[in-house]
Amino acid sequence: LDSLLQEKKMTGMVQESPVSSLVFPVLLRPIISNLERQDGAAVQTLRAALSKAEHSHPGITYELVMGLVKKADMSVNMNESILRLQGSVSDQDSLEYRSSRTEEPFQELNRKSASLKKILSRIPDEITDRRTFLETIKEIASAIKRLLDAVN
Repeated sequence: LDSLLQEKKMTGMVQESPVSSLVFPVLLRPIISNLERQDGAAVQTLRAALSKAEHSHPGITYELVMGLVKKADMSVNMNESILRLQGSVSDQDSLEYRSSRTEEPFQELNRKSASLKKILSRIPDEITDRRTFLETIKEIASAIKRLLDAVN
């Protein structure tokens, strides 16, 4: 990780995009949480190191994952993958992106945003079926309306 950081610092090529900012919370954090059962202390150290690296150098975990994908000679559409995974992130793994306020309107906002994420995560699977995709678009519009109503 340190050598990747040094290389990216020198070239200034750390990826900064919405997808790159989601790699750690949507892809890596759930994997790390699953590993915690095997060696809790080591996993906490790994989580802290990756979190610190991502905080200091936004997009570095994206670069790490893409480096692994390249080494494995695989082709991955990261936008599609992150969108799919976004709907399956547990409440525990998405705490930092949820309002911590306990008042009902804020909790309602959390529920509505989680619902919208689940609907959006179906897009890659349903985009090829026109009828299903159009229904999903209607659901998205309705979920956005409910989310906006919760904000007001």
